[in-house]
Amino acid sequence: MPDPLSPERIAALYEAAGEPDALRRMAAIVQSVMDTETAGIWLVEEGRVCDLTVTDDIAASTAPYLAYYHRIDPWSAARRQPGRVFLGPEQVDEDRLLRSEFYNDFARHYGMRRPMGLAMPLEPGIIGTVSVNRAAGSRLLDVADKDRLADLGLHLGAALRLHRRFRAVGARGGEAADALDALAFGIVVCGPNGRVRRLNRAAEDLARAGAGLVLGPRGALAAASPGESADLRALVQGAAAGRPGAMRLRGKDGIRLSVLATPLGAGRAAPCALLTLRRDDAPAAPAPALLQRLFGLTPAQAALCGQLAAGLTFEEAAAARGVAVSTARTHFLGILARTGTQNLRDLLRLLGTLPPLAG
Repeated sequence: MPDPLSPERIAALYEAAGEPDALRRMAAIVQSVMDTETAGIWLVEEGRVCDLTVTDDIAASTAPYLAYYHRIDPWSAARRQPGRVFLGPEQVDEDRLLRSEFYNDFARHYGMRRPMGLAMPLEPGIIGTVSVNRAAGSRLLDVADKDRLADLGLHLGAALRLHRRFRAVGARGGEAADALDALAFGIVVCGPNGRVRRLNRAAEDLARAGAGLVLGPRGALAAASPGESADLRALVQGAAAGRPGAMRLRGKDGIRLSVLATPLGAGRAAPCALLTLRRDDAPAAPAPALLQRLFGLTPAQAALCGQLAAGLTFEEAAAARGVAVSTARTHFLGILARTGTQNLRDLLRLLGTLPPLAG
């Protein structure tokens, strides 16, 4: 049976992001959640595979794939449609696959016949891809499994982006702080006693905004609502002891804050908890300035992205900006071309998988 996509499994993805073997840990989580024999995660930079990790059962496939077979992989075309879950037969006819060099000399030896995959845009020019497969003789993956991988991909993509940032800055404190401050969601690292060891600018902003979190005397973390402080302490203590969890805090003016607690350094001399914080009313799309930097959108195109992500129709978006509907649709065509998406549904899923960075 599949391992449920629970808060604990989601927390484990984010916990893995800071570990040296992050991709291996993430692949194992994907394998468990999707209930497949194999899973693989690879990073592609400017069309070149720069990192590849697969579950242990097909570890022997990585060397020949990187040496040659990635060049003739018929399923790699899915990377040109990031944000869309694909099945193998949607990329190449199965009869043609079974006659191909790729299948007969490579894929069949590792039980690869009808994989399911998802390409996730991580940074400009960099794509993360996850692929899962069930062996012949078991129930092959089909369209019923797509939604599960799509939901998992939202968190996997964010964890991969976080992993890349951790890897880029290494252990250098100044650059690490800069990287954390670039995130649009709050990050707090605290000890089992709730004493804050590090937090980013977004977490400070949430505390100042009365979003449900309080930075008390001597750097202690607490909830704004006294009735929730005990639960928050228990959450932090549990995460520091190796038990991830989640809760929601109530702030002023109806603000709700989602808190995800992940173990950090469990089993070591100084275990602590990593808390990620995000307001429930956070924008569905990244800031327009970020969209302009990521995709080269014009200000008008970036603003339209935000309106569409918020659920407005083309007519409503055009009226709000005081332009003709035909003008809004022209902007939309430009957005599709620059983001590599095919339609509104693809665009919205892409926006949902983009890193939550500060604009």
